[in-house]
Amino acid sequence: MSRAGGTYRVYRDGEVLAASLRGRVKHGAEERVLVGDRVTLELHRDGSVTIEGVEDRKSLLRRRSPGKRRGVRAVAANVDQVVVVGSVREPQWDPYLVDRFLAVSEANQLPVLLVINKSDLAMGPAGSAGPADLAAPDEAAGEEVVRTSARTGEELDTLHRRLGGRASVFTGPTGVGKSSLLNALQPGLKLRTREVSARSGAGRHTTVTAEMHPFEPDGFVIDTPGLRDIGLWGLEPLDVVHAFPEIARLAPECRFDNCRHLGEPRCAVEAASARGAVVPSRLWSYRQLLREALEAARPWS
Repeated sequence: MSRAGGTYRVYRDGEVLAASLRGRVKHGAEERVLVGDRVTLELHRDGSVTIEGVEDRKSLLRRRSPGKRRGVRAVAANVDQVVVVGSVREPQWDPYLVDRFLAVSEANQLPVLLVINKSDLAMGPAGSAGPADLAAPDEAAGEEVVRTSARTGEELDTLHRRLGGRASVFTGPTGVGKSSLLNALQPGLKLRTREVSARSGAGRHTTVTAEMHPFEPDGFVIDTPGLRDIGLWGLEPLDVVHAFPEIARLAPECRFDNCRHLGEPRCAVEAASARGAVVPSRLWSYRQLLREALEAARPWS
């Protein structure tokens, strides 16, 4: 469920045990036990518990290593879906950053649920976008979207049903209210929360490591640290398009089979954007992410 130093919190038959590793437990290329791993335990007469092995993983969620380090870091194992949380305001909705989270989730071949939290803050200045407008490009592209408010309870029942019986990773930019949302969905979790910085408008980190919690009925939620950025190291350039289904559907109509939709002649995606069939901001996000993935894939000299 979580790790602190050399101690692992393990969920077994409705109780949480503190366990340590027996020697070096390895799983393929991974050197460590991850949140979400199913493990083999041994309970000793002195009351201590050791992890003796790790079962095969059915899925693995990876992201770029933080900072400027090159490489990828595994976040969690045996995940059923990724819940990408953004907010209407405080911090402001950032479609490009949300697209980055969607791209990483799609690259890991995991179903995605997009949650727009803090819908109670939608009553801004005249003409400002509400939750429905913010999600319009994503819904048009086929993404599943739920609009919530931890404060008013809006759509919490809908989200609760979507989480039951699944292992769900909650991720998203710092300060969007992931922990508050989980506390509202299941008050017994009592996750720590913190307000957004009034000076910068950015969230302050509360969760510092990934932690798994039982979620009724028959599910688990994995709360991840708020991320100020999320990189694409380890994401193959050809995989980027799968995070943009409206672009992927048009790709076979391009003049060239290897068209990357970066301005090539007779690009069907470019033409669709010009006539309004592809949202320009989505095409811009795709191009930015593709360029980053291409740069990340270049060998270091």
